[in-house]
Amino acid sequence: MLKVLTKRDHLEPSYDEMLRGRARVFAGRLNWEVHVRDGKEFDYYDLQADPVYLVSLGLTKGVTGSLRLLPTTGATMLKSEFSHMFREAVDIEGPAIWECTRLCVHPASEGGAYEPGLVALQLLSGLCDFALGSGVKHIVGVYEAAMERVYRRLGWPPKLLSLSHPQFGRIGCGLWEVSLEVGERLRHRLTERGSRCHDLQPVAAKS
Repeated sequence: MLKVLTKRDHLEPSYDEMLRGRARVFAGRLNWEVHVRDGKEFDYYDLQADPVYLVSLGLTKGVTGSLRLLPTTGATMLKSEFSHMFREAVDIEGPAIWECTRLCVHPASEGGAYEPGLVALQLLSGLCDFALGSGVKHIVGVYEAAMERVYRRLGWPPKLLSLSHPQFGRIGCGLWEVSLEVGERLRHRLTERGSRCHDLQPVAAKS
Protein backbone atom coordinates (compact mmCIF):
# COMPACT_ATOMS: atom_id res chain seq x y z
CA MET A 1 0.00 0.00 0.00
CA LEU A 2 1.21 3.50 -0.80
CA LYS A 3 0.35 6.62 1.17
CA VAL A 4 0.78 10.34 0.50
CA LEU A 5 1.73 12.55 3.46
CA THR A 6 2.40 16.24 4.09
CA LYS A 7 3.48 18.17 7.17
CA ARG A 8 -0.16 18.35 8.18
CA ASP A 9 0.05 14.61 8.82
CA HIS A 10 2.90 14.93 11.33
CA LEU A 11 0.82 13.34 14.08
CA GLU A 12 0.22 10.16 12.09
CA PRO A 13 2.27 7.13 13.15
CA SER A 14 3.48 6.59 9.58
CA TYR A 15 4.99 10.10 9.51
CA ASP A 16 6.97 9.36 12.67
CA GLU A 17 8.04 5.96 11.30
CA MET A 18 9.22 7.58 8.09
CA LEU A 19 11.58 9.93 9.94
CA ARG A 20 12.84 7.10 12.16
CA GLY A 21 13.45 4.92 9.12
CA ARG A 22 15.38 7.71 7.44
CA ALA A 23 17.59 8.01 10.53
CA ARG A 24 18.36 4.30 10.48
CA VAL A 25 19.21 4.38 6.79
CA PHE A 26 21.04 7.68 6.32
CA ALA A 27 22.72 8.08 9.71
CA GLY A 28 22.97 4.47 10.84
CA ARG A 29 23.61 2.51 7.66
CA LEU A 30 25.14 5.07 5.28
CA ASN A 31 26.86 7.28 7.90
CA TRP A 32 25.69 10.49 6.27
CA GLU A 33 26.12 13.72 8.20
CA VAL A 34 22.45 14.33 8.83
CA HIS A 35 20.54 15.80 11.75
CA VAL A 36 18.98 13.19 14.03
CA ARG A 37 17.01 14.00 17.17
CA ASP A 38 15.01 11.57 19.26
CA GLY A 39 15.78 8.87 16.72
CA LYS A 40 14.28 10.86 13.81
CA GLU A 41 16.09 12.37 10.80
CA PHE A 42 14.84 15.68 9.46
CA ASP A 43 16.26 18.85 7.93
CA TYR A 44 15.41 22.39 6.86
CA TYR A 45 13.16 21.20 4.04
CA ASP A 46 11.05 19.04 6.34
CA LEU A 47 10.61 21.94 8.74
CA GLN A 48 10.50 25.07 6.57
CA ALA A 49 9.45 23.96 3.07
CA ASP A 50 6.19 22.31 2.01
CA PRO A 51 7.20 18.79 0.96
CA VAL A 52 5.06 15.91 -0.17
CA TYR A 53 6.07 12.46 1.03
CA LEU A 54 5.30 9.06 -0.43
CA VAL A 55 5.54 6.13 1.98
CA SER A 56 5.06 2.45 1.26
CA LEU A 57 3.43 0.26 3.87
CA GLY A 58 3.77 -3.48 4.40
CA LEU A 59 0.96 -5.80 5.41
CA THR A 60 1.71 -5.00 9.04
CA LYS A 61 1.16 -1.31 8.15
CA GLY A 62 4.75 -0.49 9.08
CA VAL A 63 6.61 1.90 6.80
CA THR A 64 8.82 -0.02 4.37
CA GLY A 65 10.16 2.88 2.30
CA SER A 66 9.75 6.57 1.62
CA LEU A 67 10.74 9.55 -0.50
CA ARG A 68 10.34 13.33 -0.39
CA LEU A 69 9.20 15.69 -3.15
CA LEU A 70 9.71 19.45 -3.43
CA PRO A 71 8.68 21.83 -6.24
CA THR A 72 11.76 23.37 -7.87
CA THR A 73 10.11 26.79 -7.83
CA GLY A 74 11.01 26.91 -4.14
CA ALA A 75 14.01 25.92 -2.04
CA THR A 76 15.62 22.62 -3.02
CA MET A 77 18.75 20.70 -2.11
CA LEU A 78 20.00 20.93 -5.70
CA LYS A 79 20.04 24.72 -5.44
CA SER A 80 21.93 24.74 -2.15
CA GLU A 81 23.53 21.65 -0.57
CA PHE A 82 24.22 19.93 -3.90
CA SER A 83 24.97 23.00 -6.03
CA HIS A 84 28.77 22.80 -5.69
CA MET A 85 29.04 19.07 -6.35
CA PHE A 86 28.74 18.90 -10.12
CA ARG A 87 31.14 19.51 -12.98
CA GLU A 88 28.47 21.32 -14.97
CA ALA A 89 26.06 23.58 -13.13
CA VAL A 90 22.52 22.25 -13.07
CA ASP A 91 20.04 25.10 -13.39
CA ILE A 92 16.64 23.53 -13.72
CA GLU A 93 13.44 25.02 -12.35
CA GLY A 94 9.77 25.14 -13.21
CA PRO A 95 6.30 24.41 -11.81
CA ALA A 96 6.20 21.07 -13.64
CA ILE A 97 9.63 19.94 -12.32
CA TRP A 98 9.89 18.56 -8.80
CA GLU A 99 12.92 17.42 -6.84
CA CYS A 100 13.01 13.96 -5.27
CA THR A 101 15.24 13.41 -2.23
CA ARG A 102 15.50 11.07 0.77
CA LEU A 103 14.48 8.04 -1.31
CA CYS A 104 15.18 4.94 0.75
CA VAL A 105 14.02 1.44 1.62
CA HIS A 106 13.61 1.24 5.36
CA PRO A 107 14.96 -1.52 7.61
CA ALA A 108 12.80 -4.63 7.39
CA SER A 109 12.04 -4.67 11.12
CA GLU A 110 9.70 -1.70 10.66
CA GLY A 111 7.26 -3.35 8.27
CA GLY A 112 7.90 -7.06 8.61
CA ALA A 113 9.76 -9.15 6.05
CA TYR A 114 9.62 -7.78 2.51
CA GLU A 115 11.60 -7.55 -0.70
CA PRO A 116 13.59 -4.29 -0.92
CA GLY A 117 13.46 -4.28 -4.73
CA LEU A 118 9.68 -4.45 -4.63
CA VAL A 119 9.53 -1.55 -2.18
CA ALA A 120 11.73 0.56 -4.46
CA LEU A 121 9.59 -0.32 -7.46
CA GLN A 122 6.40 0.54 -5.59
CA LEU A 123 7.84 3.93 -4.64
CA LEU A 124 8.87 4.69 -8.23
CA SER A 125 5.52 3.57 -9.60
CA GLY A 126 3.69 5.64 -7.01
CA LEU A 127 5.94 8.61 -7.73
CA CYS A 128 5.14 8.47 -11.44
CA ASP A 129 1.40 8.10 -10.78
CA PHE A 130 1.45 10.97 -8.29
CA ALA A 131 3.31 13.17 -10.77
CA LEU A 132 0.88 12.31 -13.56
CA GLY A 133 -2.03 13.25 -11.35
CA SER A 134 -0.39 16.49 -10.21
CA GLY A 135 0.74 17.93 -13.55
CA VAL A 136 4.42 17.21 -12.87
CA LYS A 137 6.33 16.50 -16.09
CA HIS A 138 9.82 15.80 -14.76
CA ILE A 139 11.50 14.63 -11.58
CA VAL A 140 15.05 15.79 -10.84
CA GLY A 141 17.31 14.12 -8.32
CA VAL A 142 20.82 13.22 -7.22
CA TYR A 143 21.89 9.58 -7.16
CA GLU A 144 24.94 7.35 -7.03
CA ALA A 145 25.99 6.61 -10.61
CA ALA A 146 25.88 2.86 -9.94
CA MET A 147 22.15 3.19 -9.24
CA GLU A 148 21.45 4.00 -12.88
CA ARG A 149 21.57 0.27 -13.63
CA VAL A 150 18.97 -0.31 -10.94
CA TYR A 151 16.66 2.41 -12.27
CA ARG A 152 17.05 0.99 -15.76
CA ARG A 153 16.22 -2.51 -14.54
CA LEU A 154 13.17 -1.21 -12.67
CA GLY A 155 11.99 0.52 -15.83
CA TRP A 156 12.57 4.23 -15.26
CA PRO A 157 16.17 5.36 -15.97
CA PRO A 158 17.10 9.03 -15.62
CA LYS A 159 18.64 11.29 -18.23
CA LEU A 160 22.06 12.27 -16.90
CA LEU A 161 22.43 16.04 -16.52
CA SER A 162 25.83 16.20 -14.85
CA LEU A 163 28.40 14.12 -12.96
CA SER A 164 29.99 15.16 -9.70
CA HIS A 165 33.53 16.36 -9.22
CA PRO A 166 35.88 13.41 -8.46
CA GLN A 167 36.22 14.26 -4.76
CA PHE A 168 32.53 13.45 -4.27
CA GLY A 169 32.77 10.01 -5.86
CA ARG A 170 30.54 9.07 -8.79
CA ILE A 171 27.33 10.99 -8.17
CA GLY A 172 24.92 11.86 -10.93
CA CYS A 173 22.21 14.47 -11.25
CA GLY A 174 19.43 13.11 -13.39
CA LEU A 175 16.08 14.00 -14.88
CA TRP A 176 13.25 11.47 -14.96
CA GLU A 177 10.58 12.11 -17.58
CA VAL A 178 7.03 11.49 -16.44
CA SER A 179 4.71 9.92 -19.01
CA LEU A 180 1.76 7.58 -19.33
CA GLU A 181 4.03 5.01 -20.96
CA VAL A 182 6.41 5.06 -18.01
CA GLY A 183 3.52 4.79 -15.58
CA GLU A 184 2.05 1.80 -17.40
CA ARG A 185 5.45 0.09 -17.60
CA LEU A 186 6.11 0.55 -13.89
CA ARG A 187 2.64 -0.67 -12.92
CA HIS A 188 3.08 -3.74 -15.13
CA ARG A 189 6.43 -4.58 -13.55
CA LEU A 190 5.02 -3.93 -10.10
CA THR A 191 2.10 -6.26 -10.75
CA GLU A 192 4.48 -8.95 -12.00
CA ARG A 193 6.75 -8.71 -8.99
CA GLY A 194 3.89 -8.20 -6.55
CA SER A 195 2.24 -11.42 -7.69
CA ARG A 196 5.38 -13.24 -6.54
CA CYS A 197 5.43 -11.54 -3.15
CA HIS A 198 2.70 -11.75 -0.51
CA ASP A 199 3.79 -8.72 1.52
CA LEU A 200 3.11 -5.76 -0.78
CA GLN A 201 0.29 -5.28 -3.20
CA PRO A 202 0.57 -2.70 -6.01
CA VAL A 203 -1.53 0.36 -5.25
CA ALA A 204 -1.45 3.60 -7.29
CA ALA A 205 -0.66 6.77 -5.36
CA LYS A 206 -3.45 9.27 -4.83
CA SER A 207 -2.86 12.83 -6.00
